[in-house]
Amino acid sequence: MPALLPSELPVLAIARRHWVVLFRKPSKLLTVAVLVMAVIAVFAPNPTLLFLILLLCAGGYLRWRTWRSERVILTRRRIVRLHGIPETTTTEASLRLDRISGAVVEQTVLGKLLDYGTIQLEAPGPHPDVRELHFVAHPHRFYLQIRNVVFGTAADLDPDDAPESSITAPLPVLDRRPRRPH
Repeated sequence: MPALLPSELPVLAIARRHWVVLFRKPSKLLTVAVLVMAVIAVFAPNPTLLFLILLLCAGGYLRWRTWRSERVILTRRRIVRLHGIPETTTTEASLRLDRISGAVVEQTVLGKLLDYGTIQLEAPGPHPDVRELHFVAHPHRFYLQIRNVVFGTAADLDPDDAPESSITAPLPVLDRRPRRPH
């Protein structure tokens, strides 16, 4: 958890990346190393196969630890993105909420089925780590929480659930008769 200022507390929401990121494509170097180890394991199976299994388990464990430690935290004043393994290298990036002018949620068909998506925040200036949040689990829930904080409490209410004070009055009926020139 990052060091938050007292003016930012309480934490309003925490979003994680979806578990589907565990199955993303590995680096080319790791792929080549595993393939070489697999070929060697076919010809000399005893010690090489054990080493290959240990290598795959260690890689899987590191990927799982990285996934578990990645978070996006929404406070009253900013959005903070943390990633990296806490015992080693971590990165923290933040964006003040008063800089956000809009937000977009994108979901593919697979993202809708598995409930993940990308949230793009519109803000001036470069904020590469916070501007696009990829593979966010439950993106609509987090998006509505961001909208609620940035744009006000009635922004995410359905018209049927909104209080009477937030409903816009109907437009007046205009007279449709043609006017005569004076």
